[in-house]
Amino acid sequence: MKVDYINPVLIASSKILKVILQEDIKLGRLSLCDNHELINSLAVIMWMSGDFEGRFLFAIKRNVAKYISGIMLGEEVKELNNMAKSAIAEMSSMILGRTGIIFSERGIDVKISYPTLVEGDSIYISSMNQKKRSIINIPLIMSQGRVIDMKIESGEFIRD
Repeated sequence: MKVDYINPVLIASSKILKVILQEDIKLGRLSLCDNHELINSLAVIMWMSGDFEGRFLFAIKRNVAKYISGIMLGEEVKELNNMAKSAIAEMSSMILGRTGIIFSERGIDVKISYPTLVEGDSIYISSMNQKKRSIINIPLIMSQGRVIDMKIESGEFIRD
């Protein structure tokens, strides 16, 4: 596992979420998984290409998405309408944008895709080529146990 690629993501996530939520984020235990199975969630999917290539997936339970979008929009969010979903996608773009800046400062040239948001009661997303890619799950834990599961899928994390 290349820490050179993980640390910028963790630094960016921590900084952006602290600004947005006005609270420190704790990192949960990193784990490897084979696919993305999400229940009652939103998922924002983005790609990074260049010197580092991978798919980023921000998996957020609907109630946590309402909490985050409410803070971002400055009002209580009772349903995940288009504006609330747009706020969640923007947060993900901000995190990856900051990650790209950190990569650039370290001489790693990357490009970032626009976000794609999916929502559902049961979402299953698999890797197109599981033998050459691994998925690292990084729980970003907020106060009161709210969690954003950031999943990074890349050939840079190939299992032995």
